[in-house]
Amino acid sequence: MKEAIESKDLSSYEDEYKKDKSHKVIERTVTHNGLFNSAIDKETFDSLTDTFSVDVKAGSVTNQKQSGRCWMFAGLNVLRTILMKNLGIKNIELSQAYLQFYDKLEKSNATLERALLLLDEPIDSRMNTWNLDNTSDGGYFNWFSNLVKKYGVVPSYVMPDGAVSSSTSELNSTLNKLIAKDIYSLRKAHSEGKSLEDLRSLKEGYLSEIYKVLGMTLGTISESFTFEYVDKDEKYHNEGKFTPKEFYDKYIGGDFSNYLGLGHYPLPSFKEYQRYECKWIKNVHEGEAASWFSIPLSKLKEALIASLKDDTVVWFAADVREECLRKEGLMGKDLIRVDELLGVDFPLTKGERLLYRTSTCCHAMTFTGVNLDEKGLPNRWKIENSWGKDNGKDGYYVSDDAWFDEYVYEIWVDKKYVDPEIVKKYEESKAEEIEPFNPVTLIMK
Repeated sequence: MKEAIESKDLSSYEDEYKKDKSHKVIERTVTHNGLFNSAIDKETFDSLTDTFSVDVKAGSVTNQKQSGRCWMFAGLNVLRTILMKNLGIKNIELSQAYLQFYDKLEKSNATLERALLLLDEPIDSRMNTWNLDNTSDGGYFNWFSNLVKKYGVVPSYVMPDGAVSSSTSELNSTLNKLIAKDIYSLRKAHSEGKSLEDLRSLKEGYLSEIYKVLGMTLGTISESFTFEYVDKDEKYHNEGKFTPKEFYDKYIGGDFSNYLGLGHYPLPSFKEYQRYECKWIKNVHEGEAASWFSIPLSKLKEALIASLKDDTVVWFAADVREECLRKEGLMGKDLIRVDELLGVDFPLTKGERLLYRTSTCCHAMTFTGVNLDEKGLPNRWKIENSWGKDNGKDGYYVSDDAWFDEYVYEIWVDKKYVDPEIVKKYEESKAEEIEPFNPVTLIMK
C-alpha cells in the first residue's frame, strides 16, 4: 500500500464522484446555501415547539457577546432567579464584569502558582504547555462558586459590561503575554538559585501589575454600593449600602455546599457513582477544583425535573456545536442530517466522540423548563442561553430529549432534588484524581 496520494488516485476519485449525478446537485445546493442549512431535517425542525408543561420564569435573556463567559452567565442566571423570588421583582441582571475582574486576577495567580510547582519540568513539557494554554475566559461551575463565595455579587448597574469585558480577545492576548513574561522571569530566578519565598515576592509584584491592567480595561468599583430596585408592583425601594458579600448573603444566600455536580460522561475509564476531580483545574488557588460525579443519565434527568417542578432553574453544560441552529434556537438529534446529505456515516457513541475529540462539553446554559408526556417522561427542554434575545425565541432555546441524551454532559443541582441513595453514594465516594487533559476537562466558553 503506497503512502502518498498520486495523480492516478485523483483521477480515480474524480471518476467515482462523477458516476453519481446527485453529487453535482448536492454540490450546487451546499456551495450556495451552506452545509448545515442544506441538511436541516424538516420533521425534526417542526417537532421542536416552544410549549412546556413545566416553565420557570427566569427573566430576560443576557448576552455574553464576544467573550467566553457562558459558565459565569449561566451561574448568575441561576442566582438572579433566587433574587427575583426573594424581592418579588420581574427581572434583574447581576454583573458579569464584576466577577470577570476577579476571575482574571485569580486565574493569573493560580497559573503562576502552578508554574512554581512546575519549575523543574521543561517549559515545553505537557503540563507546562497545558498551564500556559489555559488562561482564557472559560470555566466551570466550581469556579463560579469559588468566585461568589469569596467576592459576592453586585447588580449589573453597579459594574456594567463595557467594551473589553464583552469582547475579550484583546485583553486575553495582553494577559497571556504578561503571564508568559512572568513565568519566564520566575523560571530564570529559580535557575539563579532564588528561594521559593523570593519567587513569591516576585509574584506579588506581577499580580499588582495585572490588577492595574484589569482596572484600566474592565473598570473597578468601590467597596460598597447603594442597592435600589422597583418591585413587581412598581414600588421603588432603596435598601441602603452593601458590600458585594453583604448583598449576596442578605438577598441570595447559600454557600453552594448543597449543590452536586452530576455528570454523564460514558467513558471506558469512568465508573458510575464515582467522583472525579482534577486538582490542577482551579481559578481560585484555595478554592475547589473542577469535579464530576458520574451517574446514569436517567437519574440525572430525575433530579433536573424535580428542581424545575419546584420552580428552580438548573445550570448545565453541553456541546452546542452539534445539531444546533443558533439563530432559530433549536437543538435536536437528527436535526441536521449531514450524514444523509453527503452519504457518509458517523457511528461513534457519546463516549467515543469524547475520546476522539469530536465532541466536547463546550458551553454552559440553564434549563428553565421541560415538557412531560402522558407518562411523565421528558420530550422537550426549554433552555436559557446567553447569546442575546436575537437568537432563539427572545434568547430561549428548545431541545428535544434525544439531543439531551447525546450532548448534555453535566448539571449542578441542589441535592434536595437528588435521590437520597445517590446523595449517599456521592458522600461515600472518594474522589479519583484525573489528568487536566482528560476529555471531560476541556473548558467551557
